[in-house]
Amino acid sequence: MAIVTTDAILLRAHPFSESSRVLRFYTRDLGLVGVMARGIRRGASRGHGGVDTFGEGTAVIFMRDGRELQSLREFSLARTRLALAGDFRRLAGASIAAEIVLRHAAEEPNAELYRALSAGLDRLGSAGPENIIGEVLALGWRIIHSLGFAPELTVCTGCGRLLEPDEMARFDLSAGGVRGPECTAADGSRRIGPVARVQLLTLLEGDVPDELRGQGAHLTLLDDFVTFHMLGGRRLGSFGFLDTPRIDRNR
Repeated sequence: MAIVTTDAILLRAHPFSESSRVLRFYTRDLGLVGVMARGIRRGASRGHGGVDTFGEGTAVIFMRDGRELQSLREFSLARTRLALAGDFRRLAGASIAAEIVLRHAAEEPNAELYRALSAGLDRLGSAGPENIIGEVLALGWRIIHSLGFAPELTVCTGCGRLLEPDEMARFDLSAGGVRGPECTAADGSRRIGPVARVQLLTLLEGDVPDELRGQGAHLTLLDDFVTFHMLGGRRLGSFGFLDTPRIDRNR
């Protein structure tokens, strides 16, 4: 048995008994890890020892090889991120990010993913109302990029030709990226112009573009991409709480 101390972000909590919970953390040094937190519900009811979803701090974990659930010795909370629960759009964006990480992160460290998740949740919690959707998009796409699922936006997925900066293209969901005008795209592919491609490249770096255009179209693309490439066709209900008008996927 080893004792590991690591920075950790709580992504999900399930009751296990009257006094215990099963917690799913994404950690800096262990990647994704599930732990049994015994007595944590009793401590929270007495005003200490509780932990909220999306909180971040230092976890001390007893690690045993071959166990699905490890044992949590201690979790010292440094950031509560309670602001995420105060706005349903913030909470929806954080929930989308958590679901992607829970489905695709491995039980091994990914420092880039940890930084993207931590910084993105901070920005989402502090964003002004007019910037929430942009931060949701930046967080979602940066996590996708960190997990190795980023779409191809500069080279035609059909012929391999580098697209010109001012060239109109189509986003072929099944191909995982853009198609130039001379290559056939799958039915339902949507037009994506030079401005939208540049904005999407910025979002993949975890930044919100200045004067982000077409937020509804960007949300639809993120929703469709995650559903097709990362969730096996199952659409996340959290997208429904993001109230920016959506585009018709068949246009």
